[in-house]
Amino acid sequence: MTLLGDAAHPMYPVGSNGASQAILDAAALAHRLASTETVEEAFAAYDAERRPSTADIVRTNRRGGPEGVIDLVEARAPHGFDDLDAVASFAEREAIVRGYASMAGYGRRDAA
Repeated sequence: MTLLGDAAHPMYPVGSNGASQAILDAAALAHRLASTETVEEAFAAYDAERRPSTADIVRTNRRGGPEGVIDLVEARAPHGFDDLDAVASFAEREAIVRGYASMAGYGRRDAA
């Protein structure tokens, strides 16, 4: 028996993080089951692969994850704003969101 998704990762319920990680967990587990000699080896390899990366995701998620854009804007313009780009550039906002997406495994993968 093993755990995946919400059962394995204590994430805040925002942005479908648990569901997304469940999909990535299932893919990793399926790969390990198909590429190792025994189920025990597959579970051990799955755990070794997924535990560190999902622990990073949980910590980042608890600090705001991609919603960090909102925190950044609120900190810089607590009384509102008329021009979002004057508060936080598109590049800054994109870096927060794309950085989280890449770390969480949501980036595109090469078809190789």
